Amino acid sequence: MKKIVKNFNNLVKSTIFKVKNKTINKLKISNFNKFLITFISILFLYIFYLQIPLLYDKDWVKDKIQTQLLSEFKIDLNSIDDISYRILPAPHFLIINSKIIMNNSKNKKTIAKIKNLKIFLNQINFLNKKKMNITEMIINNANFSLSKNDLKVLNDYSNQKFSDKKIKINKSSVFLKNNLDEIITIIKINKSNLYFDNKKIQNQFELKGNVFAIPFTFKLNTKNDLIIEKEFLFKAKTLNLDILNKHITKKDKSTAGSNSISFSNSIIDTRYKSRDKKFVFTSKNSKLNNFKINYAGDLSIDPFELNLDMILNNSKISKLFNFNSILVEFINSGLLFNENISLNTSLTVYTKNNDDFFDNAKIYFNILNGKINIDGTKLVVNNMGSLKLSNSSLFLQDNKLILNATFFFDIEDSDRLFSFLNTNKRLRKTINNIIVNIDYDFLNNEIKFNNVKIDNNKTSDQFMNIIDGFRDNNLNNLIKSRRLLNELIEAYVG
Repeated sequence: MKKIVKNFNNLVKSTIFKVKNKTINKLKISNFNKFLITFISILFLYIFYLQIPLLYDKDWVKDKIQTQLLSEFKIDLNSIDDISYRILPAPHFLIINSKIIMNNSKNKKTIAKIKNLKIFLNQINFLNKKKMNITEMIINNANFSLSKNDLKVLNDYSNQKFSDKKIKINKSSVFLKNNLDEIITIIKINKSNLYFDNKKIQNQFELKGNVFAIPFTFKLNTKNDLIIEKEFLFKAKTLNLDILNKHITKKDKSTAGSNSISFSNSIIDTRYKSRDKKFVFTSKNSKLNNFKINYAGDLSIDPFELNLDMILNNSKISKLFNFNSILVEFINSGLLFNENISLNTSLTVYTKNNDDFFDNAKIYFNILNGKINIDGTKLVVNNMGSLKLSNSSLFLQDNKLILNATFFFDIEDSDRLFSFLNTNKRLRKTINNIIVNIDYDFLNNEIKFNNVKIDNNKTSDQFMNIIDGFRDNNLNNLIKSRRLLNELIEAYVG
């Protein structure tokens, strides 16, 4: 009996110890599990820490943000509709519908309406709200409204040191307005950055956008020490256009710099000096369509007045009349039809091309009181004579760019002209001059002949019907022109 009891006791002990050992083994935690538990605990505490700004009073947050933006970024933020706190993608306050105010000595005005503004925070001091610090701001879907005076203020601001904390602007628009508050240009901003680069010790402003549906990039760098150094680069790939400008401004506000414009096969390189809103400039190693060009002039800013004289060597003069579509579109935009713009330019062209119809030319382009003319333009035609323009006017009509002008063709050698045209000898009657008044439609490349006089004599209806064959300038060529001109001579002589 004792033996049976002893064996039972041994069985119970062995069973209990087995269960105990298994339990101990099950409770043993691996290193990976320890790491996972620690990570989850820290993550939970971190997320809880990130939620602390939710406890801040909203009115206090608004005042804090407005004060810090004004003191560090020089941005006067007003009219905040709603503010909320988000932790993703990084802790920030989201402000819906706000305005940026510009203060000057005269008045206070709204220059930007922002639909979405994100103010990102430094995460170190959430436990002490008084140490809340902005690290970055992102402006989304904003409309900026800027006048000429506003641009002057912003230009002065660019000479001051920016914050090293970035201001980013995305998917926004800039409305440039005249003094009557009318929109003259809209610039679409895709992406823009504004900050002080501590490594380069300079302000940096970068922008990608489009204007007149043309994509472009713009970069502006500014250093301000004893003198102000500025450099900007504008690029429009679709136009094959690069503009690089560098200048320094001294304490007496005099400026000296260089400007380089590169497009297609042309480089316009300029050296300039300015003082009291007046620029004096000259060319340096400039080329237009691979031909050397020299120019000099002066420019006043307010009001805008440009006097420019250019000399172009070894160029084919007839090519000058292959009007660049972009230039035509620019004139067609109406920007030059401005009473505050005064422009007096002359282009002298010399050619060495034996196959060119013209020997030399002097072309004028003038703007005064919102009116454009090319009066005084003169082209010398292969020792035959000269062609002068007068009473000209460039204007917009029904969304078309029209040139009305009177052409005076002074014929010095009729025989040479008839020889060039292969005119029948029986029709070779001496002609001294021809006066033609036309309307030229740049959009459709069409010529309308209003009246023609030969040696001060009016021409017949038959003559006017024949000359109308030149109307579609797309179809005009040398062979057709010779044929029609001979028909005109026959109609006049006959």
